[in-house]
Order: sequence, then C-alpha cells, then structure tokens
Amino acid sequence: MKNLKYLLAITLVTLIGCVEDEVMETQGPIIAEAVKLNEIMSTGEPDWIELYNGSDASINLSGYKLSDTSQEWTIDNLTIPAGGFVSFNCDDSNVPNVSTNFKISSAGEKITLKNAAGEIIDEITTPDMAAQIGLTYGREVDGGATWAVQSPSKGAANSNVSAAPIIIANLISNVDDNSYVDYSVITSDADGIRDVKLYLEIGTGISIVEMAPIGGGEYIYRIPVLNPDTVVKYYVVATDESGSKSYFPETAPDVKASFTVANGKPLFVSVVPSNENPAEGEAINFTVTTYDKSGVKEVRLYYVLNNALATTKTTITLTTTDNITFTGTIPAQLDGDKIYYYLRVEDNGGLRTYYPEEVVVDGVVTSAFNHDVASTWPFITVAPLAILNQLVINEINASGAPFDFIELYNATNASIDISGFKVYDSGGIAVAYVIPAGTTIASHGFYLIETGSGSPQGQFGISSSGEDITLANTTDQTIDQLLKANWPGVPLVARKLDGAAKWIVPVAETKGTSNN
Repeated sequence: MKNLKYLLAITLVTLIGCVEDEVMETQGPIIAEAVKLNEIMSTGEPDWIELYNGSDASINLSGYKLSDTSQEWTIDNLTIPAGGFVSFNCDDSNVPNVSTNFKISSAGEKITLKNAAGEIIDEITTPDMAAQIGLTYGREVDGGATWAVQSPSKGAANSNVSAAPIIIANLISNVDDNSYVDYSVITSDADGIRDVKLYLEIGTGISIVEMAPIGGGEYIYRIPVLNPDTVVKYYVVATDESGSKSYFPETAPDVKASFTVANGKPLFVSVVPSNENPAEGEAINFTVTTYDKSGVKEVRLYYVLNNALATTKTTITLTTTDNITFTGTIPAQLDGDKIYYYLRVEDNGGLRTYYPEEVVVDGVVTSAFNHDVASTWPFITVAPLAILNQLVINEINASGAPFDFIELYNATNASIDISGFKVYDSGGIAVAYVIPAGTTIASHGFYLIETGSGSPQGQFGISSSGEDITLANTTDQTIDQLLKANWPGVPLVARKLDGAAKWIVPVAETKGTSNN
C-alpha cells in the first residue's frame, strides 16, 4: 500500500502519538450499512466515486444519494452485487446511474452517501489532491476504516501493491532553431517522487538531466536553442521513494521519442525609430535588432506617404556591421505628412518575418497588419511638438561642470516676474531655492539655477540617476515638475524643443541657450 500523506483523524496512543494511516472521522450521525464510499478520484478527467458492498448479498441502490458540499444526486434502479463495486463519474453531466450533477474539488471537500430514507450512511472529507494528479483517495482495505492516497483501482479491490509513478506528459513538437523549449511533465505517486529525469540524445551527445520541481507535481527542464536539422531523442523517467520507475513514452527506454529541429522564421527583437513625432525636415533613423540561429540575410524598411497604395512603397535596405543590429533612415518629410511603414527580415534559409507581426492562415491574412494594405501599417505623423505656452523647467544636468544646473524657460510672448518662485528637489519645499526679488525672465528667455555644494545658490544637489524637480510660484502652487518616475535615469535631460512637452536625453547640454 502506498504510504499515506494526509491525516484525517489522529489516533491517540498512551504516551506516544503514532499516525501512519488516515482514519475516517465521522461527521454527524451515520447509520451503519454495508454499502460504503470506497475510493474517490478528484484530479481525473473525469472525477469519479466508487462504492463498495461489504455484505454477502446484493443491494438495490435505488433512491441512494451522493452529494458534495453543494449538490445532491440520486441513484436510479441500480443494484450493487455482494462484495462488489459500482462507480459513478463526477463531471456535472447528470446522466442517470452514470454521471453525477457535481464535480469534486481537487482542493478537497466533503462527500456524503445517504440511503433511500435520506439517512447518512457514509461521509468523508477528501484532502487537497492538487499535487497528486492521477492518484485517488480510498480505503486501504475495501470497506475498512483507514483512508489513504493511493494508485487508482476503479471497479476493483484497493491494492496493497506499490504502483509505479504516474506521468502526464505530451510529446515535443514544432521546435525551431530560434527558440528554446521549456519541457514540463506532471508526476504523482503516493510513496512520493524521488526524482524525475530527462534523457537527451542530441547528435552524438547523450545526457541524463534532473528536471526541476516547480510545485503541484510539475517538473520542468529547458532544452536550449539548437541548430536546424538537429535530431533529438528523449524520454522521461520518474522514480518514487520505493524505487519504482515509470517512463514516458511508455515504449522507453527501448524506443525513445524524438523530434527534428526545423529552420524557424527570424525574429525581430526590437524596432526603435529615433522620433515618433518628427518636425518638418527631420529624418527618422530606425535601429532594428534581429535574431536568427542560421543567420540573417537582410532587413528591409518599406514606407509610403499619406494615402499612397502599398504598391508604390519605397524600399530601404538596412545596413549592419554584425548581422544583428541594422540601421536605416526615412528621409525628412513635410509638415503634416503621415509616414506609413513596416519592416521585413529574411534569414539565410529564405524565411521571412514582418514587423508588425503578420498572421496568415490558409493563405488568408488574419492579423490586423497586412503588408499589402498600407492603411494597416503603423505610421508616424510629421508635426512640430506642441509648445506649452508657460514657464517651464527646460533642461537639467545632474553632473554639470562646475555645478549641476536647472534651466527655466519662458515659452510665452511676455516677460514673467519670477520673484519668490521656488525650485526644489525630492527633499521638498523645505530645501527650496527661492528666486530673488526683482527677477524677471524675458519672453522666450532662460533663467539658470546652479545647484550643489559651492554653487552660487547651493541649496541642494541633484541625484545623477534622477529625482523629483519642482517649480512653484509664490503661493507654493506647482507650476511645472519633472518626476523621477518620468526621468530616464541619466544625468542630462532636456525638452526636445524649448518649452515643448517631450523630454529627451540630448547629446550635449545647451545650458542657457536654445534646445532647438
């Protein structure tokens, strides 16, 4: 008999408490009858309940009832033979004498058997079986008092013979050279699983690796990316604490499962345009990262303007120095133009992948993107950035020389008196620098605040990885703010255009002068 894992009731022994098996605890008055709950599957497809007749005579079960914690189901005109068994599926399909109107929770629940008079004649609360896939909860001896987690014996006597582990697994298929395989199996055994191993035969190399347990009886192993046309033979062997073994597939180890690595489509790892809202006359530089085990042949960028058809597209072949990162440029366009674009990567085997992803089923494009329909392509609109038309924080350098600085910019058409305005970092308004009385900032002009130890203002230093920077007026109302959450984590940041909404990481500082 499999070793028992769950305790339903503890048998107290004088001086020493020793529990090896689970003893059924009655839950309310139970009328003694020969028919009993005998075995319960709560992790099956379907679940099921087995009854056992421990008497020397057959018994008519008409009117007997089975229930879980929420529903009751009645048996109709069925006889259980002397010393025999009957089983019912529990799949909620409610078929007379075949399937109940409830399922059984794998997390455990109470199952009750009543006679035709409605009297409880047997009752048991199943344990959590979620990690015991394929095992049942049954009486150690048919009709006996002790319940145990065990190997299933539906319609037959509950066995005292130790059974080999149960393995639930699928064959590995559809493997290509551009992705690894996280292969997982589910195993269970009432004795407990000692280990689960994966035999791998890759070319002339043979290895037997331990699969890692991740809970719930599941074990996993990552098979690395392999070259196309590689043949892999494999099988799984699970060993329980008694030394019994099971194999998947069942023909192993003599006949192993196998798969052949296919040449997979190349991958787009990243596509980054230099600007998603360029100004008139500003080119857009694309940086594209790709991957393919067999090698990338080329990457192309296609685009059309405005409502042009896909058949009129312009083609740009991207350049590369390492066959991984490719670059190309869409030239500057006029204000208001829409630039529709997509990319295509081709590997050395002739397979192609599009960006955005295009899905084709039986020759029909089923994805939102269709490379033959320009209106489905992503687009970039050429338009100047919106100017905020207010006093703003315009540029910050947290590693400036000789001092850090914060630059303010007046984006309005009139001068602004900023006497008493405050600028502070994440330390709060208590450490704010207060702009001196009589200070004005001209229309489209700049005002610099140098910060840090020894600086002219010297109120606070700025973290080079970013922090909250706030501009407040004389009544402490926030006029502008750059939050650490929106700071890219580098010392130098600036608005792309003076007074515009978009922040960027510039190539160099423009302290006290235009960012444009």
